[in-house]
Amino acid sequence: MKTLLMLFVCLSMFPVGVPGAAEVIPPMKECMAAHGSQQEYLAVLKKYADPGIIRQAMGLLVIKNPSVMQTETRGSSVCYTVEGILVETSSEIPSDTTQVYRACWDNGRIVSLEFFGPKSRSTTEIIPEMRECMQSHDSREKYAAVIAKYADPGLIRRAMALLVIKEPSVIRVERVGAVITYTVQGRTVGTSNEIPADTVQVYRVAWKGGRIISLEFLGAAGAGR
Repeated sequence: MKTLLMLFVCLSMFPVGVPGAAEVIPPMKECMAAHGSQQEYLAVLKKYADPGIIRQAMGLLVIKNPSVMQTETRGSSVCYTVEGILVETSSEIPSDTTQVYRACWDNGRIVSLEFFGPKSRSTTEIIPEMRECMQSHDSREKYAAVIAKYADPGLIRRAMALLVIKEPSVIRVERVGAVITYTVQGRTVGTSNEIPADTVQVYRVAWKGGRIISLEFLGAAGAGR
C-alpha cells in the first residue's frame, strides 16, 4: 500500500522535471556563504577560479542570500542556476532586484558564469515565507518555530518529518488564483521513520495568504509518478 505522507518544506521560476540527484558541492556552498565582505569573497574565489572568472564573479558580491534553484549535469560539469536579492548597489547591476545566474563547475573549479539579469517582475517569485522555511532546517528548534508561524497544528506534525531533508531546492513553481505551489527536492542526511536516509526526496507545498494549506509527498527523485 502506498504510504501517503504529506510533507512540507520551506523555499523555479524554472519549471522543469525533477533533475538528477546531484547535490550542491561544498566549494559552491562555500562561495555562496562568502558574500559577507569583499575580502572574504575574493579569498574564496581565488581558491576555485581563474582571474577572468574572478573578475566576472566579483559582480555577484552584492547579491545576497543566494539560493540554488536548479542543478544540472552537463558531461563532467555540474551547473547551478542561482537567484538572489540585490541589496546594495553596483555600477553594472540595478539594485533591489532578484538576479539570476548560472555557475558551472568541473573538477572542483568554476569553469563558466552566465548572467540572466533581473527576474521579471511578472514572473512568480518565491515568497519570503517559503524562503524562511527553507533556511530553517539546521536545527529542530528553529525549524519548529518557523513552521508554527505559517501552518496549523495538523500540518506542523507532518512537516516535522522534513527536518531530515537538507538543502531543499525548488524545482517547480505553479500559481492558480491565490494559491502558489512549490515542488521541492532535497537529500535526507538523517533518519526518519517515514523517509529513508541518503535519498533525494521530492515533495510539494501549497501556500495561500501567507499560510501553508497543503503538503504532498512525491517520493524519491526519479521514481515513477
